[in-house]
Amino acid sequence: MAEQIGFIGLGIMGKPMARNLLKAG
Repeated sequence: MAEQIGFIGLGIMGKPMARNLLKAG
């Protein structure tokens, strides 16, 4: 359960976070 939730969380939150990292980087 926790791994699936984490994976889904990364899928949803990971995209905007990655964009922010690219902008900040």
